[in-house]
Amino acid sequence: MPAHPGALFTRENNFDFLRFFAASLVLLVHSYPLAGRRPDEPIELLTGYENGGEFAVAIFFVISGYLITSSWIASSSARSFLIKRALRVFPALVLAVLLSAFVIGPLVTEDSMTSYFSSPVTWTYLQNILLITRFELPGVFGQNIYPDVVNGSLWTLPLEVLMYIGVLIMGLVGLLNRRLIFLPIAGLALGHFWLLGRLGIESFFINNIFKLGLMYYTGAAIFLYRDSLPWRGWIAAVLVAALALTFHTAAGPFVYVIALPYLVIYLAYAPIPLISRFGKYGDFSYGMYIYAFPFQQLTVYLLGHQIGVFWLTVISLVPTLLLAILSWHLIESPAMKLKQRFSGVPQAGLAAPKTVV
Repeated sequence: MPAHPGALFTRENNFDFLRFFAASLVLLVHSYPLAGRRPDEPIELLTGYENGGEFAVAIFFVISGYLITSSWIASSSARSFLIKRALRVFPALVLAVLLSAFVIGPLVTEDSMTSYFSSPVTWTYLQNILLITRFELPGVFGQNIYPDVVNGSLWTLPLEVLMYIGVLIMGLVGLLNRRLIFLPIAGLALGHFWLLGRLGIESFFINNIFKLGLMYYTGAAIFLYRDSLPWRGWIAAVLVAALALTFHTAAGPFVYVIALPYLVIYLAYAPIPLISRFGKYGDFSYGMYIYAFPFQQLTVYLLGHQIGVFWLTVISLVPTLLLAILSWHLIESPAMKLKQRFSGVPQAGLAAPKTVV
């Protein structure tokens, strides 16, 4: 691998493949609890501290921290930055929420159509469009193995947008530079590994602000130091070995937050044949992520509790991928083309790479 990823900004990279891998992994590992096999989820059995869904989301957040920092630098203003982020997040999210509320919900609800559409829960579900996470629709999937949850993947989107706002604020106040980026990272690490536990804070959302924020802003720091960090295969191998040796140990989570960001960005620029062309026909990862869960629940509803992990994954993958492809070509890609209108001239400071989202 070349000395640093900065030297590769003029060539293709593997970000599309890594995001698609992470989205597919989310679908696979969600099949375990949805099929009633939660204790058998393999990544948590392997590591002892991180399940497959958390691992996949961490990959997303490292990549996002790296690329969104690039996007901030490439934006002509805070307004430009926010518009570009909104155009990426909300169009497909609106489709996902409406599909669940007005197509899947009415098809499978145990309530009458009158009760379903008159229930405040139906209309409250639309708050997901505003990033207020709601999981239930009236009478929908109540008899499934994992009951009453229509789309369990949407909880990460408010956190993702919160991280965008963090990049914006840090950029405006000057924290988003090589000298100061480690201040928020140190604060997040302190909170994640010590302070929240000491204070007895058990909120799922708050804990993930610190945990995923640590991954996100480490990705941002790697972007800022991309030209200075040593990118070597032997370092990646040592980190993989360190991860393996600390599975099921107290040191494992500490090694994990150091090793994973480096390995993700290393793989993103590794010269792997064919992988760099993976996104030639589109980036289907976001669609895979936000559409999969309802189709998995629908598959369990239609085919019964005995479906098993393998068939649940395979059968739900087909409609999810088809919808993700359509979503990319009909909704996401056209929305992203509008982003070019708001790019403007990059802000002063670091030159922006060509890998901008």
